[in-house]
Amino acid sequence: MRLLALLLSLLIPGGQNYPPPYPRPGTTALIDNERVQVWDVSWPKTGEAPGIHRHLYDMTGLYYWPGDRRITQPDGAVRNISTRAGQIQWQLKGITHMEEGTSDDPLRAVMIELKGDGPSGRRTAPAGVPAFSGSAMPLLDNDRVVVWDYPGTAAPARHAHVMDTVVVWTEGRAGHAVFLPAGTVHAAEPISAGANARVFELK
Repeated sequence: MRLLALLLSLLIPGGQNYPPPYPRPGTTALIDNERVQVWDVSWPKTGEAPGIHRHLYDMTGLYYWPGDRRITQPDGAVRNISTRAGQIQWQLKGITHMEEGTSDDPLRAVMIELKGDGPSGRRTAPAGVPAFSGSAMPLLDNDRVVVWDYPGTAAPARHAHVMDTVVVWTEGRAGHAVFLPAGTVHAAEPISAGANARVFELK
C-alpha cells in the first residue's frame, strides 16, 4: 500500500510532496523560532530550472533590491515579473510554483515565513510606556501582520513593542533582521546607524 501511495503521489500533481522554498542556493537563514523563519533571499540567474516548491506558511517580507524572475505554475503557465525595491510581499500558504531569476543583477528580499495557522493574539503592553508607532499609515495591515516604515533618521523615543516583532533592514546587497518579543521596551530600533527599516508586527 505504501508503494502504491508513493506512485500515486508522483503521478497525480495534487498529491505530490513538493519541497519548501527554503533553504536553497541563494538563501541565508536569519531567524528561526516558534513564530517565524526569516531568510535573506536572492534569485540568481543560473540558466537551470530550480524545480517546483510549495510554500508551507503564510509569508510576508521586503524586496530590497530590484530584479526579474520567471514564475512557472505546475500546469506550465508562465509569468515574467519585474519587482522594484521597497515592495512589501504578502502571500498565503499553499502556493506551489517554480521561480527562476532572469536578471543579471539578482532580485533580493528578506522573506518572513509566519508559523502557525493564524494570528496568535499574543500582546504584552508594559504599563506607562507608549506602544510603537511607525509611519502615519501602515504599508500592509491584514489578519496576520501590520508593516510600518521606520526611517533611520527618526528621533528615537522610548516605546514598547506590544506584539512579537521582526525588524528588517538592509546594507547594500545584504538583508538583516532581528526578532523582538512582545513586551520589548527600548528607544531606537537595533539596526545599523542611519538605515531605513521595515517593522513587521505579528498579530
